[in-house]
Amino acid sequence: VRRAIDVVGGQKEIQSLRIEGVVSSPQGITHIQMLVQGAGPDKFRVTQKLPGGQSMESGTDGEVAWLRSPIDGSWRLLDRRGVLSASVGVLPYRMMVAIFERFPTRALGPLEMKDGVMCRRIDMKDREGLEAAAWIEESSGKLRVLQTSETTSAFVPTIMTIEAWTKVGDMDIPRRISIRRGESLTTSDFTTISGDPLDAALFAPPAEVVLLAQGKDPTQKTRTSSSIDAPKIKP
Repeated sequence: VRRAIDVVGGQKEIQSLRIEGVVSSPQGITHIQMLVQGAGPDKFRVTQKLPGGQSMESGTDGEVAWLRSPIDGSWRLLDRRGVLSASVGVLPYRMMVAIFERFPTRALGPLEMKDGVMCRRIDMKDREGLEAAAWIEESSGKLRVLQTSETTSAFVPTIMTIEAWTKVGDMDIPRRISIRRGESLTTSDFTTISGDPLDAALFAPPAEVVLLAQGKDPTQKTRTSSSIDAPKIKP
């Protein structure tokens, strides 16, 4: 496990990361354009363009976390820890450490072929007893497959495969990830990944989120502003 973390860059956090990509399903159900921006250990912003022209945004500045609904455009506050946990799925450089932190009980298994690659299996459990298995490439030390017993009502396991990697600075980052649950397959292709510095203003909460954090109604602000800005008719 230490080797798997070290070969992708170790425990350190890179200062910034910008990812553009597409999440798609061969069944044609999903085709989402995604922009992910992260900085340090606790700031990120994700914008997703959904089919039909809708969009969804989530993020945190390290203090306040938020989500904008793709259905009606409304804003709501989220638990910051929950947002950062969710960011693991879209910020690949956090993923390796987070996976193995989640499953602290681990046992070294045998060498096995996985997708034509010789891998070492690791059998794992989390603190609630959820079982999982990870296959780490014997030659490179990189994580290849993660399979959990976390299930739907139909008891279908989730299988995540890291199909390709790319180099960003001195870190290796997953570039193509597929997730299979039963017959459903979703693939994330990160087409552009860069570690260039990001403007801190990108992670500032929107005005509506600031009002929510203050216990105010952002829709009331909109109505009030509209009435103030409306032209006045003189008698």
